[in-house]
Formats: sequence, C-alpha cells, structure tokens
Amino acid sequence: MAIPLLDSRKRTFSGTRRRIFQLLVDMGTSNDVVWPFPAQPFMRSPGPLMPGKTEEWHNGFHAVLEEVVPEERIVWRVQNEGIDGTHGFYLSGDGKQTTLEHRVEGTLSETEGRLLWRRLEDANERSTEALFDKIARVLKR
Repeated sequence: MAIPLLDSRKRTFSGTRRRIFQLLVDMGTSNDVVWPFPAQPFMRSPGPLMPGKTEEWHNGFHAVLEEVVPEERIVWRVQNEGIDGTHGFYLSGDGKQTTLEHRVEGTLSETEGRLLWRRLEDANERSTEALFDKIARVLKR
C-alpha cells in the first residue's frame, strides 16, 4: 500500500527571484554560499543543471534533476528505494519580495518508504530551515 507524502516549507525573502534562483543553482558546487552544514555536504554532479543527467546527494537523499525552469523551479526526482516522488524548490513573487518553497511530494512504500522517511524527515526539516536562514543572511550582504 502506498502512503502519500507531502512536506512543504516556505519563506519570503527580500531578494529577487533571479538572485535566489542563482543561489540554488550554485548549491553543491564550488560557488555554493548557502548550504548550511559543511560537515554534511550537499553534493551534485559537476557542470550546468541538465535534466536527466545532473545528480545530487544530501541528508541521505539521492536524486536526479527532473526539471529546471529559470527563476521558477528546480525539481529533483528522488532515487531512494521506497520513495516515488520529487523534491524541489519553487519561487514566486514580484520585484524584491520572493517566496521560496521547498516541497517533498510523492508516495512511500508501506515499510521501506515509511522507515526511510521517518529517518530523513527531521534532517529534511532542519536542513531546509537552516538553508532558509542562510539564504536570508546571504541576501543581506
């Protein structure tokens, strides 16, 4: 039996969608200034974001880029056994006010998926909130 999963966190920033999108694109590269946990790195394959090719690893997640729409969204397809779904960043707003949403959505398998999410849920919450905090600090520079 599949169990639905939806985890959404949002924050509004004083910054343009262009600037925040670029900060997200740079995560996991040598230009990364927003990933909050150096001891738990966010890694992604080198080069430009390419759907179907670019991979990422963080907090126990492995994902492949599914879609990138400049200044609107970056969506990753989760590759972990037990989770059929995506996680992504969605940007909205006008001018200098931008709302950034991080969303994990999909379905969990009865046993493996539920246990995996139980293990990753707290890390996902903490890292998303810490990432939002770091983005806010970077945007104030």
